[in-house]
Amino acid sequence: MEMREIDRLKSQFLANMSHELRTPLNSIIGFSRVIIKGIDGPVTELQQQDLTAIYNSGQHLLGLINDILDLSKIEAGKMELAFDEVNIADITNSVLSAMSGLIKDKPIQMKRLIQPDLPTVRADAIRIRQVMINLLSNAAKFTDEGNIMVEVGLFPGPAGRSEVKVSVTDTGPGISPQDQAKLFQPFSQVDDSPTRKTGGTGLGLSICQHIVNMHGGKIWVESDAGKGSTFHFTLPLFRKEKENTPSSSGGKIILAIDDDPQVIGLYERYLHPQGYQVIPLTNPAQAVDRVKQLNPMAITLDISMPGIDGWQVLDNLKGDPDTRNTPVIICSIIEDLEKGFNLGATDYLVKPILEEDLVNALDRLNSDGSIRDVLVVDDNPDDLRLIGKILTDDGRYKAILAEGGRVGWDIISSGKPPHVVVLDLFMPEMDGFKILENMQASEKLRDIPVIVLSGMDLTKEQRDQLSEFGQRLLSKAAFSEKEFLTSIQRSLERVHS
Repeated sequence: MEMREIDRLKSQFLANMSHELRTPLNSIIGFSRVIIKGIDGPVTELQQQDLTAIYNSGQHLLGLINDILDLSKIEAGKMELAFDEVNIADITNSVLSAMSGLIKDKPIQMKRLIQPDLPTVRADAIRIRQVMINLLSNAAKFTDEGNIMVEVGLFPGPAGRSEVKVSVTDTGPGISPQDQAKLFQPFSQVDDSPTRKTGGTGLGLSICQHIVNMHGGKIWVESDAGKGSTFHFTLPLFRKEKENTPSSSGGKIILAIDDDPQVIGLYERYLHPQGYQVIPLTNPAQAVDRVKQLNPMAITLDISMPGIDGWQVLDNLKGDPDTRNTPVIICSIIEDLEKGFNLGATDYLVKPILEEDLVNALDRLNSDGSIRDVLVVDDNPDDLRLIGKILTDDGRYKAILAEGGRVGWDIISSGKPPHVVVLDLFMPEMDGFKILENMQASEKLRDIPVIVLSGMDLTKEQRDQLSEFGQRLLSKAAFSEKEFLTSIQRSLERVHS
């Protein structure tokens, strides 16, 4: 019991520290990017070099923090993968293009040999990209001259089933057999002396091994001292299952994620006459896959579902580049459909945010051009100033800055509320949950779109807090069935371009 409690405290500490570290990193990465882009005025070439060094160092620190959090999730058994049908050749080409800058100052050639017409694999595209980036980064780090070769092809797997194998070969110093045993151990490095040439936490390969193992593949190294190294990993092929597909009626597709078929039936009866085609999904674990298959114009998402709750589904959707831009309307109904709520949180951004993240989130809401006044509510004055600069530079939006929840709520509840609210969740005195609750209690304010900001990945305890928040709303709200579905209809009209 003591060990479990220590492990819980460690996980909580890491989550809190990620927040404490990401908050200043938001300023370091964000403001350096703002100045590099010339938003504050012209900069000299020397200043550009210095600022680029600051920006790159901030990104490097963010990568180290993410590694530590990934390891914490793995140890706690909380790392979840969003499996899908993935074209490994496309991912390889994308990663190689992104990583070409690693060798621009070295006499190194990056080569590729990708077998044509490869079958697709069953994988989490984001995590496999993470593995490939780590292997290529290591190869570039330890190779001073020569070649880095990436090979992708079929490989005979167990039980006679073919797999896809990815190999990264470098012409670096190689690794001795005794040092190879250390490679996949967390916090372990081949050269752990204070005078070592390369930095890092020693977590990358350990995380790669866990990710590949979770895919049902394997990862290994072949190397001799002085003769370079080759890292291999394998992935199982994708085997298509029969699934129901929507009719080809050409309707505007809405994916309704809810464990109660009656609720989905209600949505269908109400929305079908408005020209929408409602596709039901009662198994929320399949959400990412179904969104990729259907490409719906919007998603309705229940929060209180058994097995996997709506907040986890939302995290999964926002964590996948193919689904993160699909608008999500969070909703739930209880007590024989007589009471309900619509949270209106249409995006969830984790700091450090880039201007593209924020502006894209606003653009998804602003299909009709009606949004101009953007209220930003955050207790960190630097974050407020950064977001203000981003919005001012864009030119289409007017930033209204509120330091702290109390000031933000006063502006929201004034006679002239903003068109959209960018809201930090965790603030002293009056937090983002309370502001959301107050907005939902007001018929005038409940339809204002809200983009939620957070400096941390939500822990289980924080998800529980959000769920409790939802239940409090449900107990207080007194929407009729018609009012609730009308609210959904208005949200769909806003996101439909």
